[in-house]
This record gives sequence, C-alpha cells and structure tokens, in this order.
Amino acid sequence: MSKQSTRPWLVFLSLALLFFAALGMLGNTNGLYLTPVSQEMGWSRTDASWYLTIYMLTMALTQPIASRLLYKVNSKVLLFISMTLVCAATGAASQFQTVMAWNISGVLMGLGYSVIMYLTLPVIISNWFSKKTGMVLGIALAIGTLGSAIANPVAGMLITEYGWRTARLAMSIAAWVIAVPGILLFVNFKPADVGLKPYGYEEGATGQAKAAISLKGVSAADSLKSPALYMVMFIACAVVLYSSMNTQIPGYASSIGLATAFGAYAMTILNLANMGGKIFWGWLTDRKGFLPSMVAALSCGIAGVLIILAGGSNVTIFYAGLVFFGICFSSLTVMLPLIVKGIFGEKDYGKIYANVTLVQQLMAASAAIIYGRIFDITQSFVFAWQMNIVTLAIAIVMLFGAVKVGKKLIHT
Repeated sequence: MSKQSTRPWLVFLSLALLFFAALGMLGNTNGLYLTPVSQEMGWSRTDASWYLTIYMLTMALTQPIASRLLYKVNSKVLLFISMTLVCAATGAASQFQTVMAWNISGVLMGLGYSVIMYLTLPVIISNWFSKKTGMVLGIALAIGTLGSAIANPVAGMLITEYGWRTARLAMSIAAWVIAVPGILLFVNFKPADVGLKPYGYEEGATGQAKAAISLKGVSAADSLKSPALYMVMFIACAVVLYSSMNTQIPGYASSIGLATAFGAYAMTILNLANMGGKIFWGWLTDRKGFLPSMVAALSCGIAGVLIILAGGSNVTIFYAGLVFFGICFSSLTVMLPLIVKGIFGEKDYGKIYANVTLVQQLMAASAAIIYGRIFDITQSFVFAWQMNIVTLAIAIVMLFGAVKVGKKLIHT
C-alpha cells in the first residue's frame, strides 16, 4: 500500500490514541481521586475539587491562543508538549501534599488540554480527510469514550490495591506511552506538509477535496461580525448545558425513588449511547449534511427529556429516555465542529471553532452551579429538565438562522 493511502489512517489512529489516553485515561478519571485524596489529606471535597475548576477555566481562556498555535507551530512539537504537560501535571500530583500544588497542576492541565480537548481532532482530521470526515471524526471521538469505559475500572482497581498515588502515577505514565509515539511518527497538520493529498482527493479534485487543499472560507475576523457565529455559540451553550445534566442523573434517579444501583446502570447506558452516537452522527453528516443531522440530534435531546419525565419511576422508560439523552450528548463533540466548518468553511476553521468552544466551556463550568441552584430553590430536577426542552427548541431555530445567514457570508 502507498504512503498516500495509508498515512491518513495512521494520522487518524494516532489522534484516536491521543484522545483515548488524554481524555479517556486521564481527563475522565479525575473524579475517582477526589474521595481518597480528600480523606488522606484531610481536605474538604471542595478543596480537593478546586483544581478541576481551575483546569477548566484555564482551558477555556486559552482556547483562542491554542487555536493560533495549532496553525503556526509544528503539530508534532505542539502535541508532544501538550500531552507531556498533561501527563507531567497528573503524574506529579501523586507526590503533592498541598492544595496549592494541586491547583498549579490544574493550570498546567488546562494549558495542555486547551490544545488537545476540542481543537486537535476536528481540525487535523478535516485537513487529512476530504471524504468520510464526519465518520472518521466520530470514530476517533468514540475511541476516547471507550478509553474512559476501560480506564475507570482499571484506575479504580489500582486505587483499591495500591493507593491513589501509585494509581495516579501509573495512569499518567501509561497515557504518555500510548499517545506520544503516534504523535511523533505520523501526525502532521496537513497532508501537504509531507507532500501528500487528503484522503479522497484522487476521486476528483472538486468540492470538498479541492476545498481541503485551498482552505477557502470566512476569516476569523469577519466571523466575529456575523450573527451566525453568535447563533452557533448559543447552540453550543444549549447542547453543553443539556449534556451537563449527566452529572445530575444519579441524583435524579434517587429523587424519583430508584435505588442507587439503577443510577449507576443509568450512567453505563448513557455512556454506551454517547459512544454509539458519535459514530452515528459522523456517518449521518457525511451522507445527509450537518443541518438535518444536527436537527435530528437536538430533537433526540428533546425526546429524551419528554420520555424521562413521562416515565416517572418506571425503570425501562427511564433507561429508554437516557438512550436519547446520550445520543444527543454525543453531538457535543462531533456535530459542533462540523457545523462551524459547514457554515464558515476551512480557512480559519480552527480559530472560529476556538471562539465557540471558549463560550461552550464557560457554560460547562457554570452548569453545575445552575443546576445546583435550581434544585436548592425547587427541591426537584423537573424544572431543569423543562428548561432544557426550551433551550434545545430555541437551538433548532438558531441553527436554521445560522445557516441562512451563513449562506450570505463571503468565502475567500
């Protein structure tokens, strides 16, 4: 097989392993350490959790800088440094004795994740694949979710058998070993950097294939002047607000009289739906386009809430609603970058998407507070669910508006 035919898939595999390690093995296992750390150190759970808030805020605020670095700095160097920062911060935490040290590690994690979490996969995969872009992106993101499903029980076992310090260090080293070789061997920002063309280019240098090389689109500066960008930002906030309800699901299950075990099974069902949804939305977008696919995703979200509320304490209906919830949840990382690319084009895609993720992450950091406040006032989760029906419905309207306005934008 030629380098032209194999290299795009090696890039895909390398990025998928990066996401598997950075998100699945490290990012999504952070919660496992809160209880043992707070117990050993004598800290409150709030003190033990502060570094997570700091890392999320650091990641959000440095997104615009990270997007510019992604376009200007050698991808091998940038991703190597970013992954090393994340692994060094999490691994070093195994030796920490103070809250301040944990909070400093949160800053380092945020700097590394600002490059890895939202930008790298959609931007680089779009550069390397002019066909099957959605499907490839969906599979790569699903592999990250799979990493979480594998890593959580492994990390939990290590914590139980050897303690949280050994577990933290071991997971950090393993993540670095899994992610870094592929980055250094195969990942380049775009095919032209190594004298190649995107996957699918040979089948006709027109349409997407041609656009992937010429990188035409709306400039980042012009996008800031367009209402379309702010409509997309609202859609992103609506989806991340909805998705953030996943942290409240065990509590909701208890509030309607379901045993704790049902809440735990609910999270498994949600994660499986989330993983499958990533692949499905990528596949559907490749075939039908981002507009009908995102309308379907948002509609699934509304259907999920209606089913959950209508089912009450019926476990079967509750789980059915969570399937729809998870499918909508999966659109957060798959569909939003494809929407930005579809409306604004390739030219400054990463920079424009970084502005969207900045707002999206600020909403994610606020969501738990919003839901906590709603519950404190109403002593119920019902209003929170109802609020999400409204915001998702508005998001559908905003999506059509963004597409209509986007068609009038000049792509150069």
